[in-house]
Formats: sequence, C-alpha cells, structure tokens
Amino acid sequence: MTTRAKTALKIVQPELEQMEAIMQDAAKQAAPMVQRLASHRDRIDLAVKELESERFDLLSRRDLLRRQFEAVEQGLNMHIEDIEATMRLYEGGLNSLPAQQE
Repeated sequence: MTTRAKTALKIVQPELEQMEAIMQDAAKQAAPMVQRLASHRDRIDLAVKELESERFDLLSRRDLLRRQFEAVEQGLNMHIEDIEATMRLYEGGLNSLPAQQE
C-alpha cells in the first residue's frame, strides 16, 4: 500500500490581499447600480404622485362642472315652468271670458 504525501495548503498574504481588493472592487461596481435603481424608483414614485394629483384635479373640475350644469338646468326648468304657468293663466283667462255677443 502506498501512501500519498499530503500537500500543505498555504495562504499567501499577497494573494489574500489581492482577493480582498477584488471583492471590494466588485462591491464598488454594484453600488452605482443600487443607486440607479433607487433613482428610478424615486422618479416612478414622483410620476405616480403627479398622476394622482392630476386625477384629483380632474375629478374636482368634473364635480364642479356637474354642479354648475345642474344649477343651470334647474334655473332653465324654473323659467320653462314659469312660462307654462303663465300660458295656462292666459289660456284659462281667455276661455273663462263669456262669448262676445253681437
């Protein structure tokens, strides 16, 4: 039976420092991507808030216009009813007069 010689693993200090430098460099490269993602999220949040504000403004304007239209319609209906009542008075008054005798 042959025995194999075990090789001793050596960690050399310069190689360890080189690996640490590589890991730190990789971390620095990921940081701008994270910042870019946060920047895009902020822009999207701002756009959503602007759209919500615009929607609220449009809903408010629609409700105001609806109330104004209803007020105009109610005013016109009152005038129409007044005219119809006046016409009924005139027609009723004309019909209630006795026939003219010659």
